[in-house]
Amino acid sequence: MKLKIVFAIAIIIIVLVSFSAYWYSRTSHNEVNVAYTKSTDEVKLFPTQSRGFSLIGSYLSDSRYGMAQLYGQNSSLMASPFLWNVKEGEGQVTMNFSNYLKVVINMSGINKITPSIPVDGYPGLMYGREMWFPFVAQTETYRLNLPEIVNDLPSFYSILNYSIFVNEGTVDDFSYDIWLSQNPNVTYLKYGDFEVMIWLYWHENFSSDKYMIYTGEMTVPVEVNGTFEPMNFSVYVLPRTGSADGWTGVYLLAPRNLQGSVGVPIAYVLNNMSPYLNKVKINIYNTSKYYLDAIQVGMEFNDISGTADLGYSLYSWTLTFGNATA
Repeated sequence: MKLKIVFAIAIIIIVLVSFSAYWYSRTSHNEVNVAYTKSTDEVKLFPTQSRGFSLIGSYLSDSRYGMAQLYGQNSSLMASPFLWNVKEGEGQVTMNFSNYLKVVINMSGINKITPSIPVDGYPGLMYGREMWFPFVAQTETYRLNLPEIVNDLPSFYSILNYSIFVNEGTVDDFSYDIWLSQNPNVTYLKYGDFEVMIWLYWHENFSSDKYMIYTGEMTVPVEVNGTFEPMNFSVYVLPRTGSADGWTGVYLLAPRNLQGSVGVPIAYVLNNMSPYLNKVKINIYNTSKYYLDAIQVGMEFNDISGTADLGYSLYSWTLTFGNATA
């Protein structure tokens, strides 16, 4: 009888322990999900309070690099049509700022400054500090205070809500253009500086570019329309841009073209670049010595037989802080 009682008590203890472990795992799992999907802080970079005007760019030198500063409640942005490779052409690029940004590229007869480069320009926005051409400016920053040492960056997602249209021409990429230096006061870029582009929507083919080196895939936790999804971004490295003393380019290409609300953990990307640079014997990158100077958002576009009729709408740009994966 005593053995039966002891056995029964043992069974009850096992059941209770198992149930407790199950309940703990369920509640712990839920807590992880909440931490993963919800931020503890949010900053709206765009739209700003600056609206009701248009910034227009054409091939004329005084408007190719036309600029405007957009003031928000706690921060600001710089904007430019940035037609850096257009020597001449009819038509214009219109950046219309209302409750959102509408970029319309309507040009014909385009001749490039450097015909071998398949890009006409990069109309978009800049947040941070660039003391080199064309912006030579520092925006007001809030919560993400740039320039900042990469290793000291907070955990955050940069979320863009956008759409793209194409009638004629090519979207080379809708992307982030991110600048890193060892000295945020530099006035020109050279070897030792880094340009990191994260392509969310793209059509350029690197397979025929002998200077672009494929270095593998980086798995990035991307937030697409509110849902987190691990994506394998193809990573290419351009050891020198333009000349033997040119800066190094790093390009991360999304596995498919993305539109809608798309969030990327930028600090996560920058803190995980070293293995891809080491594959091409670039060993100078150190996250405790490099500054994240600035983040640009925009669209590199190309014409077809001199004609470009395409553009994008940017509805919002938000930074969310405290995400578990970043």
